[in-house]
Amino acid sequence: MSSSVIYIPAENKQFSQPIILIHGALFSAEAWRGNFLEFFPKQGYDTYAISLSGHGNQGNKLLLNLYGIDDFTEDVVQLITSLKEKPILIGHSMGGLVAQMVAQKVSLTSVILLAAVPPYGVFRPMLQHMFSAPISLTKFAASTLFPFWKFFKTEAPEGIYSTLPTREVQLHVNKNIQRESLKAMIEMLIRDFNIEPKKVNCPMHHIGFKDDKIIFPEDVIKTASFYQQEYKIFDNMAHAFMFEPDWEIVGKYISDWMTKNH
Repeated sequence: MSSSVIYIPAENKQFSQPIILIHGALFSAEAWRGNFLEFFPKQGYDTYAISLSGHGNQGNKLLLNLYGIDDFTEDVVQLITSLKEKPILIGHSMGGLVAQMVAQKVSLTSVILLAAVPPYGVFRPMLQHMFSAPISLTKFAASTLFPFWKFFKTEAPEGIYSTLPTREVQLHVNKNIQRESLKAMIEMLIRDFNIEPKKVNCPMHHIGFKDDKIIFPEDVIKTASFYQQEYKIFDNMAHAFMFEPDWEIVGKYISDWMTKNH
């Protein structure tokens, strides 16, 4: 295992429960730099951003394709065992699936899923994307093998952004995007994860984005229904919302939800 963690302590600690941010595919803990990794410490939360095994500057890229969702789940479980308080998990996309898997294994304060891979995987969303935007899907699939955004000036796949990030944020994304584990990608397509809603013993909230064409809003709603939990769909945002100019709207919404539900 080769996970690593960025830790930012609360500026004025108001809550005992720490937050763990779990990134999605093609990225690392750096996905949260410039957004949630600074936002939540200002709200009074100790905040951890984990780079799952094989991700980030310290990740073992030689072994990346051998790591799967179970390995990523264990990365987060190991971090949780080092903490004194039950954490709040915030997982994006693939990281949202990992958060669901972790919630099957350990006790948590709450879970917030952001455009999370559904418990039934991404085959249906990918099939829908193939018919609605085949070129865009091809670009996204190719980037899991080779992060061409780093080296070539090209538009992001459709549904990644609703509003383009600033030039500074785009440079940050291009610097930190990476290829993804083939094992994890195949698992998200074909594996039955045997997730049981009754094993989740904490509040869970589901957030989607209307312009997302990676994890469609209807899949977020279906996942919320699967768990019989609440959901929220944001207009004018897409899959990589954290890089869009209005990401803080989502941060404030999550902060308010946590205050009401803890």
